[in-house]
Amino acid sequence: MMKYKPTGQITPIKDAEFRERIREIHAAFSEIVTTGQVSSFDGISLQYYYYLCENPIGNIVIVHGFTEFALKYEEIIYYFLEAGYNCFIYDQRSHGYSGSGVSDHRYNHVEDFRDYSKDLNVFMEKVVCKVAPGLENILYCHSMGGAVCLLYFHDYKESPVKRAIFSSPMVVPRMAKNLPFWIVEFSIKKSARKDGWNAAFPHTSHFNPNADYNTSHDCSRARFDHNLALRVADEHFQNSGSTNRWLWECLRLRKYVPKEEFLKDIPQKILILKAGQDTVIYTDVYRILDRFLPDCKISDYPDSRHSIYNSDDETLIRYWKEISDFLNS
Repeated sequence: MMKYKPTGQITPIKDAEFRERIREIHAAFSEIVTTGQVSSFDGISLQYYYYLCENPIGNIVIVHGFTEFALKYEEIIYYFLEAGYNCFIYDQRSHGYSGSGVSDHRYNHVEDFRDYSKDLNVFMEKVVCKVAPGLENILYCHSMGGAVCLLYFHDYKESPVKRAIFSSPMVVPRMAKNLPFWIVEFSIKKSARKDGWNAAFPHTSHFNPNADYNTSHDCSRARFDHNLALRVADEHFQNSGSTNRWLWECLRLRKYVPKEEFLKDIPQKILILKAGQDTVIYTDVYRILDRFLPDCKISDYPDSRHSIYNSDDETLIRYWKEISDFLNS
């Protein structure tokens, strides 16, 4: 198996060059990627990918967000490889090519949000720590991945991870039209009584092949177009909505995660990168994370939308410089 030869530094790709560069990266990765499946704690199959580099200084494990998938992260994987880190990523359950607890894969489903953190623990134990033992493990988490990692850090005290990067981490999601949570919870229970917990929430979103960049989570048109094209081309990447159970479990996070008794026992060093124009999650809750997490730093990107890693050239230079400094600290 071929290994990547890193340069030792991260140089963000400019928006004007992105289309050509991402094609080159994808072609190069076909020669070094290892793919496989691992059975999680309940038998759900998790699709994973890993990329090894020469003389690695550590392992980066990527935990993606809601409705995302591993292939979307090739640019980010490239940067971490360039920095000298092996890179591991998996499709979370009900995402990409991983298994789901429901027959209709258009809708994300989970019985308990802690199932996601159990999946991460299985991935760390059965894949990461076996493929590349003896190296420092660092998590890079986006959106929903941040909630997953907080649960993982809290529940697995012997975790082999000591540091993490949270990009726009989700703790409290925003509802459509900023509806009060009690109205949404009432609607979920009504739907569950009628159709069951595994049924799609009646007001859930659906995949839109003609999505509008101007209302997207990105500030890079080239990256938006690329990721939308990936989704259009493969039905495995077209999940957009959620079941009644998924949304119920998601809303339940706010009742126990942003609390002192939950956060105070998380010892990992965490860098939180905050999007100032975030319409997906409530970022005010980061003040609670900053107050009660023992080792936490928050950095604000006031002009960025939710997906900071899909931003304009100037923002990406600062973003990856800050991540590099964190890795080297």
